This record gives sequence, C-alpha cells and structure tokens, in this order.
Amino acid sequence: MVTSMTGFGRGTAEGPDGPVTVEIRTVNNRFLDVAVRGTPQATRLEERIRERIRTRMERGKISVAVTTESPTPAAPVLNLERARGYVEALRELAAATGVSGEPDLAILTAFRDVFTSPPEQVDEETDWRGIGPALEAALEACTAMRRREGEALAADLDKRIEHLAEGLAEVERLAPERTRAYAERLRERIAELLNGTPSDRERLEQELVLYADRIDVSEECTRLHSHLAQFREAMAGSDPAGRTLNFLLQEMHREVNTVGSKANDAEMTRVVVAMKEELEKIREQVQNIE
Repeated sequence: MVTSMTGFGRGTAEGPDGPVTVEIRTVNNRFLDVAVRGTPQATRLEERIRERIRTRMERGKISVAVTTESPTPAAPVLNLERARGYVEALRELAAATGVSGEPDLAILTAFRDVFTSPPEQVDEETDWRGIGPALEAALEACTAMRRREGEALAADLDKRIEHLAEGLAEVERLAPERTRAYAERLRERIAELLNGTPSDRERLEQELVLYADRIDVSEECTRLHSHLAQFREAMAGSDPAGRTLNFLLQEMHREVNTVGSKANDAEMTRVVVAMKEELEKIREQVQNIE
C-alpha cells in the first residue's frame, strides 16, 4: 500500500478545563520519530500519545501540538496562619527596633506564601478524556491526507514503472542485434586483413561465442522483470510499502547499471540512460512513502 509520509490533521474535543486542540504534522523520515509539545497534561500523557500514534503510523517525523483555552483561574488559597505569623513577627520587629506603625495589607500581600494557588489535581484519565478524542480526530484527518497523497504517488509510480517496462522490452529487442552486428563487422575486418586468404572459421566462431557471453544481458533482464512485478505487488498490497519499494529500487538500479556496462551499442545506451533517469525520479518519490 502506498501511503505518503507527508500530512496534517487537526482535532478538537471538550476537555475538563475547556476545548482541547491537537494538531499533527508529519514529514518523511527513515524511522518513526514522535515529538509531543504543549500543555502540562500533554507532557504527562506523552508516552500514551506516542503509543496511540504507533498504532496508526509506521514511519515519519511526527510533530504533535496540544493546546487548550486558558481556563478561569482558580481562586487563590489564603494561608491565614502564615499571615498571622507575619503580623506577629512584624510587630515584634517594630517593638525591638523602635519603629512605629502597624502591618497593613500591602505589606502582608508582598509575602508570596500568604496567598497560594490551589494544588493541581493530577488525574491522567480525566486529562485523557479531552486529549484522547482530539488526538483521534487529528490522527484520522492526518491519515486521510497521507492516503490521498499516497494515491497520487501511486498513480505517478505506475506510469514510471510502465516506462521502465517499455525500456526493458526495448533492451531485449536490441540485445540480439548486437551480436549479429559484431559478427558482421568481425568478418569484414578479418577479410580485409587476410586479403583473400582462407580464415579459421572455428576460431571466428569461438570469438563470437565469447563476445556474446560477455555482452549477454538475459539474466539482468529476467531479474528486472521480477523486480518490476514485485514493485507493483508491494504497491497494491495492504502493508506499508516504503521499505520494500526502496529495497527493490536499489536492486533495479544495480541491474540497469550492469546492462549499461554491457550495452556496447549507442541505441541500447540511450535506452539505459532513459531508464536510469526514470529510476531517479522513482527514488525521489519513494523517499516519501511510508
């Protein structure tokens, strides 16, 4: 199955403290790399978020951003005992130093521990009730986008694989002609050199056999046919195809390079160069397939 590693998705859900929004951005990467940022709740649930993404995505650099609308701040907690302690301490200080005056509210509120924030209630399940559905909606949207992009990639790859198949058929058509052309050139050259003297036909045939074996590309062509068929099967299968396609592409490069080294013919060389250009375009596309 061809799925792109490029995608974006956003999801929103109602959390305990208000609406929660999750945004997911994905780009290509050799492995699965998930980064989570945002609210303290998201930080506490980071591993849970990672695990959920792993069930939906095989590869890619995944950025997850969690945001929430700022809730109404909770009323501060008055530490009355601490405030009374400060009043007594200040009065004692005044008596000891002879400084006149009584402690007032301005002085007391300057002490940070007179008013404190209420303790935060940490409950992962409560936090997940907001983040979980928003994450699921974002994943669904991002996955859908990656699939749509994958369909476009698959259509392009289908055409390029067909071009490779046409090039391979042309190589197989041209291959036998090279031996016949070489035999004709060799006979003409020998005739010129011998100037009418009878030639050693057995030696000539041996030379032709050695040449034909040296430039034979039948094995490479057979393997290329197999690789092309496997490439199409991987694209049509249900499993993520990226790694398989990348491996097959490397093998196709190897076979085409070998055919090129054995070409020894201007027309076949032209066909091989066109096949290499097509393989390079395929390589660029495969880099973005999950």
